[in-house]
Amino acid sequence: MNRRHQFEFILLAAIWSASFLFMRVAAPEFGPVPLMLMRCGIGAAVLLPIAWARFGSARLVGRGREQGGRLFVAGLFNSAIPFVLFGFAALTLSAGFA
Repeated sequence: MNRRHQFEFILLAAIWSASFLFMRVAAPEFGPVPLMLMRCGIGAAVLLPIAWARFGSARLVGRGREQGGRLFVAGLFNSAIPFVLFGFAALTLSAGFA
């Protein structure tokens, strides 16, 4: 592992851990579900143009129609439910413990 990879790994860890601090601050203000809807919406707003540029509109829409149900279930269980549970935990736990 070279220095660049080490730096990127440390940066990723800092961003990931900071998200728990922000959840602790924002969850009581917005509520767990709206906060996670915003979080997923911001992620989609960043990733969709990248996917659009890489795959093109026809291929992206075609794959979305083809695999839509599977993508929905995977997104629900891998992102939506855990993020909402993190939001509920942030209401009662400290940011360091979370």
